[in-house]
Amino acid sequence: MTASKDKILIVDDEPLNVELLSVYLGDDYDIVTSYNGKDALAKVKDECPDLILLDVMMPEMDGYDVCRVIRNEFKMDFIPIIMVTALTDKADHQRGIEAGADDFLKKPVGKFELEKKIDSLLRIKEQHDNLLVEKNKAYYYLDYVGILVAVLDLDFKVTTINKKGSDFLGYSPDKIIGRDWIESFIPHDWVSDIRAHYDGLVSGSIKPYEYSEFPIIVNTGEERLFRCYDSPLKDNSGNNVGILISGEDITEMREAEKQLKEYAYQLERSNDLKDLFTDVMRHDLLNPAGLIKSFVELLFEIETDESKKNLLNNVSTATEKLISMIEDAAHLAKLESVDDISFVRIDLNSMINDTVNGFKHQAMEKNMEICVNMDESCFALANPMMERVFVNLVSNSIKYSPEGSTITIDVMDIGDKWKLSFIDQGDGIPNESKATVFERFKRLHKENIRGTGIGLAIVKRIMDLHKEVIDVDDNPEGKGSVFWLTLKKDL
Repeated sequence: MTASKDKILIVDDEPLNVELLSVYLGDDYDIVTSYNGKDALAKVKDECPDLILLDVMMPEMDGYDVCRVIRNEFKMDFIPIIMVTALTDKADHQRGIEAGADDFLKKPVGKFELEKKIDSLLRIKEQHDNLLVEKNKAYYYLDYVGILVAVLDLDFKVTTINKKGSDFLGYSPDKIIGRDWIESFIPHDWVSDIRAHYDGLVSGSIKPYEYSEFPIIVNTGEERLFRCYDSPLKDNSGNNVGILISGEDITEMREAEKQLKEYAYQLERSNDLKDLFTDVMRHDLLNPAGLIKSFVELLFEIETDESKKNLLNNVSTATEKLISMIEDAAHLAKLESVDDISFVRIDLNSMINDTVNGFKHQAMEKNMEICVNMDESCFALANPMMERVFVNLVSNSIKYSPEGSTITIDVMDIGDKWKLSFIDQGDGIPNESKATVFERFKRLHKENIRGTGIGLAIVKRIMDLHKEVIDVDDNPEGKGSVFWLTLKKDL
């Protein structure tokens, strides 16, 4: 199949000039001709040429006026326009540039120079057209990912919303853009809370990426429960210019959770139900979240606008947190379906030091020191999953401790067991919270710290499977907490 030729529109009021240029180019291009400005504009609309050779000096409507109409009224910014003129004054060239011309050729036109200029501009246009196709394809994918994505300005009016978001609200995008998000879509009882939340994001008093759940009013008047990850948008100078909203409708999910809890209660938390829940969570939630992450990475690679790349980075960060939450919840569900585990000889010295080494980078970022106090020979009878306990406790100690502080890990001999203590210098845990800190989703509120609220529940379940103790006390040396646990020795 023969490749289609590029189409060139030749505009000149002198037929001989048109004929000469047509002879030069006719073998390699499809030629469209015009002999005045008004006819040329009609040909631009009807023929959609790939390049225009435009004479400057024409009666009624000169080349400058034609060029301005194409650029300003037709909004055809990327059709290359070469002005063909006998004028050589710099002021004339400046007028051409201001009108939107891409290049100039001096009459009489030489075939070699003509072909080189056309070839160069058409290659640039082809690259732009290919980039535009890929960009539109990527935005098409973003429109069809399974979350709402919207941008609010500093007055909390909607400036951008994707197709999923407009479908969720039940309006076409033109009926949403420009409306006050809070006044239009938030129930009256929630208005003050949401406004305070957004004000806090803009002022910096509330940290981004913490998810919130609140109802949204859709076009039917129904209130749908929405899980949202909000973050401020900044320009290249670091100034706040708006808020990015990304999230999903969780109404059915919350209702399903209620039904699942009731069903689980009736079946006395049967292992079969837990296995089913775990599989559904990993497949039906993790797969869409992974697709979102992949599409965002694709958009990031091809996007050139820095403000849009910042927006995509915010979506990616929120998605990574969602994936982490799904994986932690699935892991906890699997642990709760297990009653018996195997035990092997564990070298505590090696396992703890490997864990500490894995957090060196995070500790260095906060200028923190991790000290380990234990004998060289410390062996316990435990399951290898104990490493996850150590990872979680060290991770929490770094997250909740101030910069420049010290984390201490002590391993003490208490007879037939080891007592392991993870000591930090953070804010500590209030007495009223100590009893519930190991329950799922009982995460202490820390605005500047990201977490799922499941980690300590996983730790507690692993210790229960070991039939060992884990607890938390205040740091006797001052501020902070001591998470401690016991393990049987392997004598």
